[in-house]
This record gives sequence, structure tokens and C-alpha cells, in this order.
Amino acid sequence: MRSLYFKIVLIVLFVLGLFLLLMRAWFEMTLPQSTPALQQAPQTVSEKKSPSSPSEKFESITVTQMGRVLKEHNETLDRRYQSVASEILDFMHAKRLAKKEAAEANRTKLAQKPFVSHCPTPPKKPLETSAQKTVSKTAAVQKPLQKAKKTDRRPKLAIVMDDVQSEEEGEMIKEIPFPVTPSIFPPTSDHPHTQDVAQMFRVYMVHLPMEAFHFGSPEEDTLLVDDSFETIDAKIARIKRYFPKLFAINNHTGSKFTSDADAMDRLFCALQKYGIRFVDSRTAVTTKARLMAKLHHCKVLERNIFLDNDDSVASVLAQLKEAVRYAREHGTAIAICHPKDATFEALMRAKPILKGVDVVTIDKLY
Repeated sequence: MRSLYFKIVLIVLFVLGLFLLLMRAWFEMTLPQSTPALQQAPQTVSEKKSPSSPSEKFESITVTQMGRVLKEHNETLDRRYQSVASEILDFMHAKRLAKKEAAEANRTKLAQKPFVSHCPTPPKKPLETSAQKTVSKTAAVQKPLQKAKKTDRRPKLAIVMDDVQSEEEGEMIKEIPFPVTPSIFPPTSDHPHTQDVAQMFRVYMVHLPMEAFHFGSPEEDTLLVDDSFETIDAKIARIKRYFPKLFAINNHTGSKFTSDADAMDRLFCALQKYGIRFVDSRTAVTTKARLMAKLHHCKVLERNIFLDNDDSVASVLAQLKEAVRYAREHGTAIAICHPKDATFEALMRAKPILKGVDVVTIDKLY
């Protein structure tokens, strides 16, 4: 009986040893193929840590020591937006739908009735008061004709920096040697203290998240096309409480929202109620912002140039030249950029490019 047990143990040990030999042979066959890939990985990382990277160059330009914090934030932003700023990504997706939307609009244009606002208090055209009429008539009678004063006809360029969410970014914006208007995210769980950033600036905007046709990383509390007036009004009221000196908002993504006339009508009703202006980021060519501005008897501004389509210093400087050209041709221009290393470095170098135009905050264009 003992000899039988002994034979069974020997057989088990033999099978186990054979299994271990086979496993070792398999590892020896597979490891040489994966080793080169493992050896290449450190080289890729080392290449990325080149001393000529934009962040290191920028640290040598600015007098602040916030480059590291900004770099960490931008790495997170890159992973989230795939290295493409949100409005630009939304614009790229919406552009694909533009031809289809335009064709549909042309087919239904004849059948469409003039759009009528559904505001709780319908917009009315501002009328000149009797007192204003009296003053203007008296001035016309009493004052002799005078030569018109020479006005400054230099073209004006407003640069808006979207996606601002930290005081570190605010400090770096203030280092730029000309005015840049920050557009600040509303407070959410991702960035709960953005109202503190606004206190650093005389003029600022709020970067209001709105629904896009297609966007993979929507912000918390995004404004949706199907939101009722009461919902939109409550969100705008909350933003006004957080940012009491708010001058204007512009849309974060928002290609779908700004293309919907009813949704934009409800938004304009709420904005006018709280005395807030609208700047259209133009993430879709089908935007209804101009239509709503005419209907609500107000002025709306819109983005003319994206500065950081390509995340490189050379590209941002080239786009700045295009913004200057546009301003000279049309009198004014609005350029939108984002808080990224290459953008900050380009703006720090940009003063020679901006000769001949006045770089102003967004309120100077109203």
C-alpha cells in the first residue's frame, strides 16, 4: 500500500515539474518580444522632458513662480480635452453638421414665420424719454454748431481667455503686458472657488457651459436646450450672486444650444433681466445669437479668431497676426484663447505684433 502512495506522489511531482518547464519555455519565447517596447518607453519620456519645452521657456519669461502649478493643470486639461480646447473641438464637430443644417434651413425658410419671443415680459425697443427729448432739443437750439472732435479711430482688439478656473491662472493673466479679459467657469465641484478669481479683475466674463451637438466631457450644470425659462433664470440668478460685477457671459461649447432659437430666446430673457451681456463664441455657424440680439434690441459681440487652434507658440503668434489684420479691416476684433503654456508664452512675446491696434477689455467694444 505504501509503495502505491509513493508511486502516486512521484507521478504528481513529475507532472508538476513538466508543467513548470513548459511555463519557463513559454516565458523565454515571449519576453524578448516585449523587452524592446519596455526599453523604448523611458526614451519617449525623456524626449518629452526637453529643455526647450514651452513651459520651461515661459518660466524664464515671467517673474512669477506659478509655471509648475499651471503645467499640472494643463496636463489634466489635455487629458480631458485631448489637447484641443473645448470650444475649438465643439466648433470642429459642429462644422460637419453645418452644411446639412444650412440646407434644411433653406428648405424651410419660406414656410417659417417670423420668430416671436416667449419671454414672460416680451422685449421692447428702448424709447427716448420726454426728458431726454427736451434736453436734446434745448441743446440743439442753444449751442452753436461746433466742429466734431477727432475720435480715436484706431482698431480695437479684445482678447478673451476662456476656461479660467484658478487664482494661479489669474495671476499669470495679469502678468501679460496688455489687457486680457478672463472668462471664468461658474463654481462647481470640479472648481468650487472660481468667484475668487473674479475679484482679481476690473472686467471679467463667465464662461457658461451650454449643450453641444457632440462633446465627450460636458461640464457640470451645463445649460440644456430643453431647460425651461425658470431653470435658465435660476442658473443665471445664481451666477449673478456669485459674480455681482459680471459684465458678460460667453458660451463654453454650446453649438446645439446657440443653434436653437427657442433656447436662446429664453437665455436672452434671463440675461436682460439681470443686466448681463452675451458674447457669442461662435462654436456653430448656425448660431441664433444675432437673431436674438435683434429681437431683444441689444448688441451682441462674437468671436472672430481662435488663437490656439494648434497648441504651439508659432501658431498662436500667427493667429494673433490674423486677429490684428481682422481688426484693422473691420475696426474691431475678438480673439479667444485658453490658459495653456504655449498660449501664455506667445502672449508674453506678442507686443510687437500688436502695434497699430488698441488691445482692450471686452467692455470697450460695447
